[in-house]
Amino acid sequence: MKTTLSLLLACMSMSVLGQSQLFVLNEGRFDWNNGVIEEAPSLGVIDLATSSYAQIASFDSIAFATDLEVLGGHGYVCLENTVMKVDLTTGEILHEVVLEGAQELALLDGMLYVTRGGLDPVTWGPLDLESHLAWLNADDLSFEGELTLETGPQFACQAICIHNSLVVVGVNNGWVWGGEVGLVGTYDPASGLYTEVDLGEAGKNPVALHDVDGAVLSVNNGDWSSTSVSRVVAGETLEASTEVLADVAAGCNASAVVSANRLALQIDQEAGLRVVDGATGLGTGETLNPNASSAYSLVIHPTSEMTFSGVTDFVTEGHVEIHDDLGNLVGSVQVSIAPGTLVWGETATDNLNEVIHGKLAWPAGTYDLQGRSVVPHQATAGQVLLHVDSRGAVTKEVVVRMD
Repeated sequence: MKTTLSLLLACMSMSVLGQSQLFVLNEGRFDWNNGVIEEAPSLGVIDLATSSYAQIASFDSIAFATDLEVLGGHGYVCLENTVMKVDLTTGEILHEVVLEGAQELALLDGMLYVTRGGLDPVTWGPLDLESHLAWLNADDLSFEGELTLETGPQFACQAICIHNSLVVVGVNNGWVWGGEVGLVGTYDPASGLYTEVDLGEAGKNPVALHDVDGAVLSVNNGDWSSTSVSRVVAGETLEASTEVLADVAAGCNASAVVSANRLALQIDQEAGLRVVDGATGLGTGETLNPNASSAYSLVIHPTSEMTFSGVTDFVTEGHVEIHDDLGNLVGSVQVSIAPGTLVWGETATDNLNEVIHGKLAWPAGTYDLQGRSVVPHQATAGQVLLHVDSRGAVTKEVVVRMD
């Protein structure tokens, strides 16, 4: 019997099929010792309706990639000292700008905010930058502004998120071994003001930020031998906001929001994900997907709570594993080496939601998940079909064929 990854859609609410594309930024493989690009970074997409992965663009002659944002059919890609805007349909690079030390991205009100830090490839010391937070026009990537060392973060930044129309950054000085700091900075574009809060000794080295349950949760890697989670609201810490997970490291910092009020966190060398309560910043004692492989990147579907995790050996391959809301492995899709960032994108299936909710009438017949008419006996194994009867009622079928 043959089936494909489309089976996972049987577990998903039909009301969320608009988010049926998962964009994958693969970091590739760079030999730091010899300065050789063995596998260039690339951008691709997993179409959950067809269970297929397709490469959109390859970034040749670039050593590494660090982050991806998706909006309106465009991908904003952060690469080695470079930020690009890519057409997600054609793979065309629409705009490109050099920005030394570019690390991670966030979109807000037509601006693309970029954190900055990194290593000097000649001295192997930290980059000597005059600004650790800059912003570009999201339309053409033209330079719009920055915070200098006098007006903004004085140390290198990496993590970034948007919270209540504020730009929140993790100030970690993470490229100075033994010199890590633990600050969360908040920039208000409306007023131009920047403020910082110190997470304390237990909160050094913030490496990931998430907007969770009315606050920002910061995942902190300390000196790389421990992990803590801090809860920050509007630039102010709350009491008992930092929980230390002794003798563990967050590894490559895979973490993702669950149900808008919890955070799933990968701990290095652990199977499954630890869960943190968004209201308190404290661990719940739960383990999500207890038998899952260690995740290098992570995203959770906002409604179905299915987990998509990038898994890699960093040398020869990378794939995305899918677990249902009960923790069962329901599929795997081969991508490229080191899938480091996973981002949801919406597709043209939005009109399908209207059909299913009775807001738009379709003629009786059989359709695929893109709304195209299908002859049932010509459907392929694993394909998801929607049958609309004369009354407009919709039923779903996953095609299974015997060899």
